[in-house]
Amino acid sequence: MSSAVSLNGVDPRRHWRRNLRLYPLFYFFHDLHFWMPVWIIFATDEVGLTFAQLGAIGPAFYVITSFGQPLAGALADRFGRVRTIRASLIIFMVFTAWFAFSDGFWMAAVAWALWGLAMVAITGTDSAFLHDSLQALGRERQFEREAGRAFAMRSAALVLATFAGGVIAGEIGSRGALLAGTAATGVALMISLFFREPPRQEGEAESQGPSYMELLRETLRLAARTPTIRYSLIFSALLIAAMVPEFYLLQPFLQEQGIEVGWLFSALQAPARIATVVAAALAFWLAIRFGIVRTLASMPFWVVLVYVGVGLVDHLGAIALFVILGLARGAQMPLMEGYLNRRIPSHLRATALSLNHMGWALIMLPFLPVFGQVVNDHPLPTVFLGLAAFYGPLLLIIMILWVRADRQERGQLQLPQAIPALLREVLWKPQRPSEPVARPIEID
Repeated sequence: MSSAVSLNGVDPRRHWRRNLRLYPLFYFFHDLHFWMPVWIIFATDEVGLTFAQLGAIGPAFYVITSFGQPLAGALADRFGRVRTIRASLIIFMVFTAWFAFSDGFWMAAVAWALWGLAMVAITGTDSAFLHDSLQALGRERQFEREAGRAFAMRSAALVLATFAGGVIAGEIGSRGALLAGTAATGVALMISLFFREPPRQEGEAESQGPSYMELLRETLRLAARTPTIRYSLIFSALLIAAMVPEFYLLQPFLQEQGIEVGWLFSALQAPARIATVVAAALAFWLAIRFGIVRTLASMPFWVVLVYVGVGLVDHLGAIALFVILGLARGAQMPLMEGYLNRRIPSHLRATALSLNHMGWALIMLPFLPVFGQVVNDHPLPTVFLGLAAFYGPLLLIIMILWVRADRQERGQLQLPQAIPALLREVLWKPQRPSEPVARPIEID
């Protein structure tokens, strides 16, 4: 009898194959967030929150999602991936239902905390579940392909939810869109009941490996002595943080342009979300065509262009500029992760990427309360111009430091002649290191 067949004659591999079949479908329903295209309008118009209150609520969410990840990972290791995924879904359903019936600041604050708990419980656990299921079948080399399928389904769900959310809200109200999202998560929970916990095959050395804090300290030491890693982490965190305000401002922008909640309200938000998906899929092509460093180094100018453009053009047509932010958001993460993965030892990669997420969340902690108060007290065009004035210089300074460090590590970049000579001298002047440095293979 094969070792893969249990004593009762049932091949356990069928459970792991079923996990793989259901995983993309599970995430399709998980990401049917029908409330996303109307959540700001719901929070301000129906719950009665001011933008200052929204800004005050935000930091708790980022604290939970940033610092709760190690604990959530430990719980998933202790109690199982499947149980942790189900717990996340239940918490997420409670969040959307609770938020739907919130009538003030404190109820909304509890909802935000629940949202953070749900996200932190599933982030990382889902990837471990997928990898362990593949490993049980001897197919762990197919992880990227299976994860890509799930990403495609998640992207389709988010685009569908963006289109449908406004329609649902227009017909039965924004609260109905939230409850529709609760129902979709309930379907994901039903699908998860068919998941089976995959076996784990880590060895003795792995199970007794260093703790998260030890890995974090080692990663910080590596960043401290490696300028390309240090500045790329800071640059990535700032770049993501600079794009977060769009999630808060896009819906109020449409409202100020006289667009009522309905199908058009959703449809006008969809291009930016589709652009994010397309850019993520084309990130590798961008790296081949323009180079990772060149593409990422151009993104501060994209961000400033969008915020200045929307601030100066008081017209619905300015909605097209948000597509540029969508492109930047979709391309930034895979390109930066690829850049970091080529420079960080394998046993520190996951920790470094979690530090990347923690970095922009830490920026949000002091930023959001101030941002909310500014939105509360000033017209939107002023807010957009203020964002450009605040993030533009910071991004430019860190980008210069990062590009110069990369320049020193790899050698001179071939730049288009359109770059002004003075800017070329400042940004890409060859550096002469006092000692040899490693030259990782890079896509130029």
